[in-house]
Amino acid sequence: MMLYQITRSLFSIIFIVLIIMLLILYSYINNKNNTPKFTSLEIDLIKESLLDERLRNYQFNINNIPSDSKENLGFLLFNDIKLSNKGNISCASCHVPESNFHDINNISHEVLKRNIKAPSLRGVHEQPWFFWDGRTDSLWAQILDALKIDHKLTPELAVNYVCDNYMNDFKQTLTFCNSAMTTKEKFTQIGKAIASYVAKIDHTWTRYDEFIYTTFIKKEPTSTALSYNEIEGLKLFLSREKTGCVDCHSGKRFTNNSFFAIGTGNDANFDRLTGIQKYQASEFKCADWDTSSNCMNSKYMRTSGPDLKGAYKVPSLRNLNNAPRLMHDGRFNNLEQVLNHYMYPTGYMNDYVDVTPVRLMPHERKQLIQFIHSLNDPFIPTGK
Repeated sequence: MMLYQITRSLFSIIFIVLIIMLLILYSYINNKNNTPKFTSLEIDLIKESLLDERLRNYQFNINNIPSDSKENLGFLLFNDIKLSNKGNISCASCHVPESNFHDINNISHEVLKRNIKAPSLRGVHEQPWFFWDGRTDSLWAQILDALKIDHKLTPELAVNYVCDNYMNDFKQTLTFCNSAMTTKEKFTQIGKAIASYVAKIDHTWTRYDEFIYTTFIKKEPTSTALSYNEIEGLKLFLSREKTGCVDCHSGKRFTNNSFFAIGTGNDANFDRLTGIQKYQASEFKCADWDTSSNCMNSKYMRTSGPDLKGAYKVPSLRNLNNAPRLMHDGRFNNLEQVLNHYMYPTGYMNDYVDVTPVRLMPHERKQLIQFIHSLNDPFIPTGK
């Protein structure tokens, strides 16, 4: 009788455990397959982060534009190593096209002799300020700065090289070569030609975009573009109580284009405060060369404040694939190290730091990082 009771008790325990396991499994499957539950505010933030739908099945191809055009000239100049003082570097040396336009060889550090990493060029044409310190307010001015500082070219050398070597193939585009323009004016035209190509370097459609597109635009409740853990990571990303990531990394590019001091500002020559000073001294400010309606950024620019010291531009979280180093100085090798910095931030010796320590459980850290990776995994539609 006792053996029977023991056996019966064991079967009861096993039965209860099985029921619990089935309930957990059902809950897990249900969470994976059904439309995730988001608040109305989260849905608004999510929709704002979706890339333009035209990018879903589109990538710019230089072969599809006229040969004698600004974009084509810009493409060739972007890749021309002779457009430098020593004839040894091009724009593509620091922004490698095959690697998401990242500086995979640390050329920017080699050229500048400082711990400054050239960022990817994907989507940068949408920025209001350029460089980590925001020292230029237009894409073409950013390019001219790079030609002068990185490539060590004077306006005269740049104009002479372009007009001497490209005039025959770009008679329509390079009419300014034989014009009465000043050398400085011609130099700006070269910057604008390269900028017209860089402006075509958009972000690429990712698994994240496909998930948002199918779930909230097409309203298909069974999207499998993101995993359960990636969706949980998205929720953590959107939570101001848990992480606060979305406060800085928002919008289509996952950046609010602002400047923040997060405890990494060790080089005062490249922070926002010195960037403002360089901008004010620049001979290529947008308002001096373009219509005022295209140059509104400087009108609302703050020029002082303790929060500008050690502050750098918030980078995009998109298309980080092939980025060997992260942050403005490339101090971190992966997202795990970046998140660790936010959990245990440094730099409190500065006057002001825009960081509140993040507190996440180990599994939440993994989920958050998995979500960020989904912003970088290309999505290729079926049949492509």
